[in-house]
Amino acid sequence: KVRHLGGRVACRTMAGMISAGLGESRPDIEVVAQVEAALLNVAEELNATDSLDDVLEVPSARVRRHRQRLAWVAFGASAALVGVAAVGRFCLRSRSPAAASAADSQVLTAVAQAACVAEGQDCHVSKCCLDGGKSGLQCWAKNDFYATCVSNETCKEGVHPGETHGTYDQYGKFHLDAWSCKKLGKRSLPGCSTYDKEEDCPEARCDWFHTGKCMAKCAQFGSKDACPQTHCTWDGAKCAVDPCSASGEDCSSTKCCSGSRGAAGQQCFQKGKYWATCMDFCDSNVTQKGWSCKKLGERTRFEAPCSWAGQSCSKTHCCSNQGFSCVVKDDAYTGCVKTNQHTTWVDQPVPLPAGWEGTRLGGWKSEYQVAAAAPGAPMAGTSFFCFMAILPKSNEEALMAVAKKNNAG
Repeated sequence: KVRHLGGRVACRTMAGMISAGLGESRPDIEVVAQVEAALLNVAEELNATDSLDDVLEVPSARVRRHRQRLAWVAFGASAALVGVAAVGRFCLRSRSPAAASAADSQVLTAVAQAACVAEGQDCHVSKCCLDGGKSGLQCWAKNDFYATCVSNETCKEGVHPGETHGTYDQYGKFHLDAWSCKKLGKRSLPGCSTYDKEEDCPEARCDWFHTGKCMAKCAQFGSKDACPQTHCTWDGAKCAVDPCSASGEDCSSTKCCSGSRGAAGQQCFQKGKYWATCMDFCDSNVTQKGWSCKKLGERTRFEAPCSWAGQSCSKTHCCSNQGFSCVVKDDAYTGCVKTNQHTTWVDQPVPLPAGWEGTRLGGWKSEYQVAAAAPGAPMAGTSFFCFMAILPKSNEEALMAVAKKNNAG
């Protein structure tokens, strides 16, 4: 993304590889790398631009050159693989009138660096690892197209134990991939969880969580997928510290249970003066002997995992109704709107309402199974019945009789 600091000017570059009918074969990683390199090059050149007019004016030769370059990269990628489409997209959003007068004096900043990744993830693009392990993580390269973040102090060149991927030579002989073990970037800092005392927990990048553990600051994670569920929750706009407790954590101080971290529908029950935790129920006479079973706070509602039609889906990024998708309308609202006429056999696209920005954040959730009540758990009562509809004076009457006899419903 390239953002203009003084106005609403944004340029997005995106390249995607969509596999169609390739089975388990891998997309051509060299093609992906070419697309990535082209996009980064465009961002670097834009960053060096002295005048916004060079970028924003439609007739600009510089913009045309960038567009042509991306178009050729995308065309080459699509030709390289049968059934694979590579898309390069370059877009500019025009300035608002209020920002136009001061635009030329502002700085255009290109942000082409990928986010750092966690242990075990591919870091060949970002060349950067998140903090972790007792001595930090290092990005070690396998080849030009794959690297991974590990805590190893050293990396041995050659084929590593357990390697399965490789290539065939001109004689049909299979060769396993060998690691170059080239260091990419610097080693990250030790993980926050390695600090056992609150006074040792580094405030600049870690928080002392209410569970008595040093944990990574939630604010450093910029997306819902990256937001760790160990102690954080995504509020729809940012990753923030979860004010409530998950199952198995002490909820004496929070007095609430976290629906986003697996404690939906649970209540904080007190064992004694120094311990309480989130559970479905508490019975001091049978299952929790010796507990006070005092309720702290309110029972957490069991929220639907996705939003309903017409509701905001900024937090869930999915919809509960078939045919509805979570779509951005504008800067202030993201909601579930109908995008498909869904049937058993086919999906027909439905145009978005006029005026919607149109970015799709997620689709609809199909049927899913809810976990059964725990053995011995108190039941709320019978309120769900099974009805059987039959055609009178047909063979279905005999079927109904058998079902009634067997209490099958």
